[in-house]
Amino acid sequence: APPPRAGRMFDPIAQRWRQAWGGEDSADESEDGSDLDDGDLAKDGELPIACALVCCGAQYCGIKSCCSPRCCCASVCLAILLLFSIVMGSLAVVGWNLVSMRGNKKNTQDPNITPLEFPRYMECAGCKPGYKTDQELDQCVQPCLGTKYILDWEAEAKKLGYKLVFFPSRPGPKGEPPINISAWWLPPEPRPGVLPQSQPRIVALHGLASNNNHCGVQATCFLLRTMGFGCLTPSVRDFGLSGASDHPSIFTWAYDYPMDLLGAWDYAVKDPDGLLGGATTDDKVGIMGFSKGALGATIAFGLDERIPGAWLDSAPFSGLKGMIEAVVRPYVGKWTPIVTGIVYFWATTFGGHRIDYFDAMELLENCSGPVRHVAVSQGTLDTLVPTYEGGAAIMLFSGLPMCYKPFAYTPPEYCNGATHHQEMWEFPDDTRKAQCTFWTDTFKLPFSYCALNTLPHYQLWDPPQRLPAGSPIGPSQL
Repeated sequence: APPPRAGRMFDPIAQRWRQAWGGEDSADESEDGSDLDDGDLAKDGELPIACALVCCGAQYCGIKSCCSPRCCCASVCLAILLLFSIVMGSLAVVGWNLVSMRGNKKNTQDPNITPLEFPRYMECAGCKPGYKTDQELDQCVQPCLGTKYILDWEAEAKKLGYKLVFFPSRPGPKGEPPINISAWWLPPEPRPGVLPQSQPRIVALHGLASNNNHCGVQATCFLLRTMGFGCLTPSVRDFGLSGASDHPSIFTWAYDYPMDLLGAWDYAVKDPDGLLGGATTDDKVGIMGFSKGALGATIAFGLDERIPGAWLDSAPFSGLKGMIEAVVRPYVGKWTPIVTGIVYFWATTFGGHRIDYFDAMELLENCSGPVRHVAVSQGTLDTLVPTYEGGAAIMLFSGLPMCYKPFAYTPPEYCNGATHHQEMWEFPDDTRKAQCTFWTDTFKLPFSYCALNTLPHYQLWDPPQRLPAGSPIGPSQL
């Protein structure tokens, strides 16, 4: 008997095709009408399984001639081409969603909520948006913080007041005209013997798909105001009450939003409308950003060396490309560079090349002094922005002592499942102390300026010994 052919396992499939088309004993016919037996089906080697599947589907649909080697090869090629097109199309959709304004405005807060109303309408610490009674507040903020924090926040906003202000951004990176930017001015708690124009001011920028009614911004500014620091909180173009850009359907990365922050810094220094207490000096106005807003603050800090200090909270320093890579790596492994490149290509194309126009780290590397203050804050459990982003920034700043005096704050943030910039309500006392240490050093003020010993205590937890129930010990448990 002849030796068995390689791939003989496909013979039952061929036999089933015969049965389906002419009965068990009938012979298949080739395209020219001649009989087609087992050997012909396996001519030049058995049919690969891809051919078998394609032929089976073709015959089911009534296409008897699809089992010829030529047709089989063409069918497999078409199947591969179709699969490739589906994959490429899916990655293109991902790229579009990353820069589509519609997709990045889904969770935008109501910009008409005032700073006085915000403590009860906020969605911080796991609360749902909308007005909440004292009892509802107590239920939604547990176990991260107590209601006293929220009630004092509300009372402080009522006591100190607020103003809605408008000002022009700086021109765009390619000379685009300025945009009208809106912001809340949140005046500080007065300090005995200190004039309003002498009290430091901090411009705080919100994060992704948000506006100045951003939990991180508003909650941190509550803590800063109690320590004598005023806050100016802008909404970037196309968000909140700010004006429209020339790309209203496109959400940019590392392009023109830093110009909105720099316009806010100019306004905080000059106070041209006389609404902030009077003009001040460059060395009395710092900047702060949260998440994507911290990327914008990093770029602004690199573009204007007059800014004395920047607090960068949970920043994706490597821009959109770095974030794409971090997201896809767990799923595609060694294919990460290819998948990242394809998604990034489409995001850049759809975004009109307004993506990662500035390289934040490259800007900050090209420095010559004088020494300026920079804080890198990021939770050690952050699952949204990789912690290696903050680690790389700390290493960069520490390696350039002629340009920067770095400060690091890395608490184990975990509040009702959230791990991204939660410190301002989960660890408010520690955060207030860290902010005071950094900003008094930046503005050359004594630590006593913050009057921390006169402020109430809000913090319920003492890391790392005492943390809310369910808090992971380390990132591996997330």
